[in-house]
Amino acid sequence: MQNIEHLKKQISITVNLFKAKRFDELILKGIILIKKFPDQPIFYNVTALAYNAVGKCNKAKKLLNEVLKKEPNNISVLNNMGLTSVDCGEDVEAEEYYNRALEIDSAFIDVLINLGNLKTKQNKSEEAKEFFIKAIKINNKITPPKLALAGYYEQSGNFEEAKNLYKEILKNEPNFTIADKSLSLIHKYKDGDNHLKVMEEKLTKNIGEEGAERLNFAIGKAYEDIGDYEKSFKFILTANKLHKKNTDYNVKKEILSFEKIKNFFENNKLKSLDNYGQKLIFILGMPRSGTTLTEQILSSHQNVYGAGELSFLKNIIDKTLFDKNDNFNVDILNIKPELLTKMKIDYLKKIEAFGNKKEYLIDKAPLNFKWIGFILAMFPNSKIIHCTRNPMDICWSNYKNMFQSKSMDYTCDLDDLTIFYKAYDNLTKFWHEEFGNKIFNMSYENLVINKKLETKKMLEFCSLGWDNNCLDFHKNKKPVSTASLVQVRQPLYNSSVGKWKNYSNNLEALKKQIIN
Repeated sequence: MQNIEHLKKQISITVNLFKAKRFDELILKGIILIKKFPDQPIFYNVTALAYNAVGKCNKAKKLLNEVLKKEPNNISVLNNMGLTSVDCGEDVEAEEYYNRALEIDSAFIDVLINLGNLKTKQNKSEEAKEFFIKAIKINNKITPPKLALAGYYEQSGNFEEAKNLYKEILKNEPNFTIADKSLSLIHKYKDGDNHLKVMEEKLTKNIGEEGAERLNFAIGKAYEDIGDYEKSFKFILTANKLHKKNTDYNVKKEILSFEKIKNFFENNKLKSLDNYGQKLIFILGMPRSGTTLTEQILSSHQNVYGAGELSFLKNIIDKTLFDKNDNFNVDILNIKPELLTKMKIDYLKKIEAFGNKKEYLIDKAPLNFKWIGFILAMFPNSKIIHCTRNPMDICWSNYKNMFQSKSMDYTCDLDDLTIFYKAYDNLTKFWHEEFGNKIFNMSYENLVINKKLETKKMLEFCSLGWDNNCLDFHKNKKPVSTASLVQVRQPLYNSSVGKWKNYSNNLEALKKQIIN
């Protein structure tokens, strides 16, 4: 009896550590508990999830595999193997694990949602929708499948359906702030708006730091809609402070990696591989520089497929060329063609999941600006479109939006944001000096002034003929999951140009550092 009570206590402790996001502490404790209780899958599961949370998906998979050797039909482990495989960039393998789990229990809601999310990632949104609907039919009392379906509607541009689901979620779970934050992105606020009043009231309650962060971002957006920019800034500032408090982001480490890449290409020339495989367009630049808009325009062309923001390239380069400290883990003076070929084949294999039959595929991951030299070595005939925009508009838009990815943690501090932007600017100027006309600059300001002319230039750069659909990009049915999901469903407008000036009183220090 005593051993059972001790076991229950340890399970409770590890679960609470996971909920509190104390992942490093959980990993240390989990390793000990696995040795002490080798027949308890719960400790493998929760420790694996902690490894996954800190970016060590391969260690997570190793632990989960140990359980599957003994219990091949453990549905929770199969589900977590799917999640971990996705984080490792192994989508095909992830789908196999999810399907194995559904063969055991076709009504396992977590797997249905996760498989739907995977289909969403693969741009197979209608398949994703069916998985979410099936999960709701199994149990329409719980939030996760409704949230997933609302996300589908939101990304597909069906904002009314999305709003209805978010409101339904909030009716049942008033403090579910994820729904508040999501609703704020697709709702236009006016004076006296009831949802704004409700969110401000929630802030006076004990909703935790994550909940408070989401609400502050949402309320900041609401006051921007209304035109009260002082109040808007106050809430956005609070939201970012809450976010920064819970990150371990080190901008100096990030910038050092930029310098290492630049130094490498200053002193070495990579021999380009032969061109073969899928024709590619890489859209990149600072986040919030118009990358989503540019993809929507190009993917409206009959010969172009928009795959969205892909992590494949970053994961492959990181895994192959760098160690955990962002140092080159290969002989940087001798990166052989065989190594580049392996990386290229790996990338081409991963994009097969989209089943694209069109001439070009777009990879729109803004932070790929870091890898331009490697892109042109592996895919010498790829088209690189660098999106540019007024630096103050870029920086302000980065700061006012909430991002989930750890790679975007520089956005929650204006000093970090300044350092990051300057390093980005320095690196992209270097790429332009190195590769010249292999990179096309797409100016957001020029695009909104003369949509047809700039679109024509971009299509010519990509060796694509004219397609009138590119001018009606807002009718493009491709799902959009970025912060621009509302804007790109509308015809082109210029009200976002110079929008930072509404906050100029609070951004003087940023302006001096960025512009001067």
